[in-house]
Amino acid sequence: MTAKVLKLGQEDEEQINKEVWAGKGNRGGLNIDPIRVTIEREECPICVRQYPISLEGREGLKPVIEELIKDGTLEPCKSPHNTPILPVKKPDGNYRLVQDLREVNKRTRARYPVVPNPYTLLSKVPPQHQWFSVVDLKDAFWACPLAEESRDIFAFEWEDPNTGRKQQLRWTKLPQGFTESPSLFGQALEEMLQTFPTPVGIQIIQYVDDLLISGEIEAEVREATIKLLNFLGEKGLRVSKGKLQFVESEVKYLGHLISKGSRKLNPERIAGILSLPPPSSKKEVRKLLGLLGYCRLWIEGYTQAVKFLYEKLTGGDNIRWTKNDDDKLEQLKLKLASVPARSLASLEKPFHLYVNVENGVAHGVLVQEWGAVKKPIAFLSKLLGPVSHGWPVCIQAIAATAILVEESRKLTFGSKLIVCTPHAVRNVLNQKAEKWLTDSRMLKYEAILIDNNDLTIETSRSLNPAQFLYGEPKDDLAHNCLEIIQCQTKVREDLAEQALLEGKKIYVDGSSRCLQGKRMSGYAIVDGENMQTIKKGSLPSNWSAQSCELYALKRALEHLAHKKGTIYTDSKYGFGVIHTFGKIWEERGLLNSKGKGLVHEGLILEVLEALKLPEEIAVVHIKGHQKGMTPEMRGNNLADQEAKEEAENGDKRVMLILTPDREELEIPKFNEKEEKELLKIGGEQDQSGKSKLPDGRQLLNKPLTRKILEDMH
Repeated sequence: MTAKVLKLGQEDEEQINKEVWAGKGNRGGLNIDPIRVTIEREECPICVRQYPISLEGREGLKPVIEELIKDGTLEPCKSPHNTPILPVKKPDGNYRLVQDLREVNKRTRARYPVVPNPYTLLSKVPPQHQWFSVVDLKDAFWACPLAEESRDIFAFEWEDPNTGRKQQLRWTKLPQGFTESPSLFGQALEEMLQTFPTPVGIQIIQYVDDLLISGEIEAEVREATIKLLNFLGEKGLRVSKGKLQFVESEVKYLGHLISKGSRKLNPERIAGILSLPPPSSKKEVRKLLGLLGYCRLWIEGYTQAVKFLYEKLTGGDNIRWTKNDDDKLEQLKLKLASVPARSLASLEKPFHLYVNVENGVAHGVLVQEWGAVKKPIAFLSKLLGPVSHGWPVCIQAIAATAILVEESRKLTFGSKLIVCTPHAVRNVLNQKAEKWLTDSRMLKYEAILIDNNDLTIETSRSLNPAQFLYGEPKDDLAHNCLEIIQCQTKVREDLAEQALLEGKKIYVDGSSRCLQGKRMSGYAIVDGENMQTIKKGSLPSNWSAQSCELYALKRALEHLAHKKGTIYTDSKYGFGVIHTFGKIWEERGLLNSKGKGLVHEGLILEVLEALKLPEEIAVVHIKGHQKGMTPEMRGNNLADQEAKEEAENGDKRVMLILTPDREELEIPKFNEKEEKELLKIGGEQDQSGKSKLPDGRQLLNKPLTRKILEDMH
């Protein structure tokens, strides 16, 4: 069923001011302050040459331009600016004037856009309303005057098809195709509508130049529509009489069919998407995503369904379309073709949001209860960020719930929201999340999920719609989130964060620092019973402090093979690798959140493998560089001191071993070409046959240089 355009009855027309109907010579105009447009680099004109227009196109545009000049919408000018125009043929054979203002839009100092979101706007229609009118304003932007100093920016060249005379014309009103036109006109109309005395029981919704009037009683909607038409006419706006939908039980508005308590996608919009061929370029992929995105509330599992299209945008300029892509697109079109109607939301009733997370995607179903039956308002889905993918599922549930609560707020407008999820979101956020979330993320999620009086979060152990619709529901939904997180992040189940009551106690530390321009690295392992060094050594000078700390942990774990023991470290990084991140990194192939390899992946793997060697193990984090005489402070400080000393001593030993005496160097031989180069830079042979520079430095050939470097390495 499609909405029909109702022709006004004679009695209705008699009550409406005829000035409101758009027609030739009746352009209208708002009595508002002229709009000023500012561009970047005003001293540099925007000048794009007019491309050729066919004779047929110019003849089609001539009556349009003559009419616009006659009513003062266009005027002649001599402007330094110029952008091209083109004729667009309409289905009725007439032509539309279109100006290519892309370069102007790029240079415009744009104001903050205040345009309603069509994604959420229809949630304001009360579900009990059953009569509707739709008013379409004609050439609405041309009702807004343009400031004199801004008119030259929108100049274009026009060639008369009969005389061949060329001239420049410019707009005196807000032009179509300008990036700010919808926002500027929308704000002007909204301010004007605030002065309209809306009758009780009537709702008026505005999206730029389209108005929807709704109510429960037919006569009241009829009276309100007539009053609004007269109000618009008095203010200088004009309405397209042929597009007026006057007091209907179902109307077409913003690509939807609206009726009592229901809205559905316009079949014409769906048919247009279904008829699109597979995309052959990135531009066509973006167009398809834009059309599908408008329908996302109706498509179950939208995020996963369109993921393959987003992947096409990440490669080179050309896209590769396969048979598998064809199948996925057809499945997506089938989902779109079978979408049912959705209930209109009541802002006076509470909303229920069912949330689940699976494979890094947040899924949700927003419903409201009507007569003991929960009816869907919208299907929601969002891809979690790359950082979230490395978290345990119960931590991901925090992000998923927060994201979908924010999405739901666009539809609920502050009404009470009850979230149902199988995860204990608030408990996890309060007790376990600090290891995974940065301070800024913690504050954000707490503001959304905890510090919110109109939000209730329920942990539901029964199957919820979000689990049923997306993926395979688990057989046993009941679980303890805190235990699951513990299990998912432990390399071994008995790995403890608190010291064991029995077994050896070991203190480890790694050091990497620059002294006199040289980096020196080392590690040390100290026995906690006798405070004696068990192992220590220098490490490659290019190793970072994190690498040294990981290496020290690895050697300590190897020392405790088949034994019970506790390792103390002041490295938060090393502690995190062992207790939190290590297993997750291992499971996702040692890739970071951006999909790139980890810096210390080799050492991380060795540490995770060494964790399996002890019979029973605890790795405890202690604060470093503390003053005191407790065993933990003494052991940690001793390990730190030994690691630093070993780094310095190791550097000296390396230099003694790798720096050969000059007498041991063989005398290098040079070819004829090299000898000429030596002479140019002042090289001379001494009595022993060695070539040296005037300052005494010896010159080496390539073979000898390579040998020395290999020995040093």
